[in-house]
Amino acid sequence: MKLRLMTYNIASCRTYKLGPDYRPIVRDFDPYIKALKGFAPDVCGLNEVDYKLPRSCRVKMAQMLGDALGYDSAFAPAVTWGLGTYGNGFISKYKIKEMEAYPIPDPEVKDEDAYYESRVILHAVVDMDGRDVDFFVTHFGLARAEAQNAADTLVWLIKTAKNPVVVMGDFNLPASDPILAPLFELLQDTFEVYPDKNVYTYPSHPCVTQKPEHYNKIDYIFVSRHFKVESVEIPALLLSDHKPYIANVELLDEETN
Repeated sequence: MKLRLMTYNIASCRTYKLGPDYRPIVRDFDPYIKALKGFAPDVCGLNEVDYKLPRSCRVKMAQMLGDALGYDSAFAPAVTWGLGTYGNGFISKYKIKEMEAYPIPDPEVKDEDAYYESRVILHAVVDMDGRDVDFFVTHFGLARAEAQNAADTLVWLIKTAKNPVVVMGDFNLPASDPILAPLFELLQDTFEVYPDKNVYTYPSHPCVTQKPEHYNKIDYIFVSRHFKVESVEIPALLLSDHKPYIANVELLDEETN
């Protein structure tokens, strides 16, 4: 079974435009809907997703994007701001059978010179034509203690999963970081098939940041041994501050695993 997997940090549907202040100018849903329709993923993990927040017209963002494509949708809140929340989303052409939100523990000590924010892992069980697949959508924190807690939580979820596994999201870490080493041991990094190892997923354009040292590949899709990775696409789309990341894979027959 061929599948087109996508992960995208949508920056709460802000649009980044070239300008002297290098700042996102406006939230605009239509370009994101157009982009998702154009890329046509079978499933897409979403980071930085709003839910009924005033800044984004109180829309249920994951549901709004899913409905625009005729997809199922799910949302896992990480932070509550007033009457709304913010976290990870997931949309799927296939039926979402179950959804759970796993809060990532906040560090007990916050002594790093970093921005701290509570995070969550969205777990969706999707019926892929009669075969269940476990999808995990994550967004690692910027502090190393946050990232370590996120990695530890993911490792536990992967080890206890009952179905083929896909992990996707914005990890805010390069592949060389030792915090990610357990994930590379448990799963395949789809990026292995991409020919240009110097490509980056953040920023989407130099207008986003004037600091070249921040350029890196920090968005990932990992898959279990039940998948064969065929190709990866990293479109040069200036919309969010991240580029989309797409992996074309085959879900192998159960007899071949």
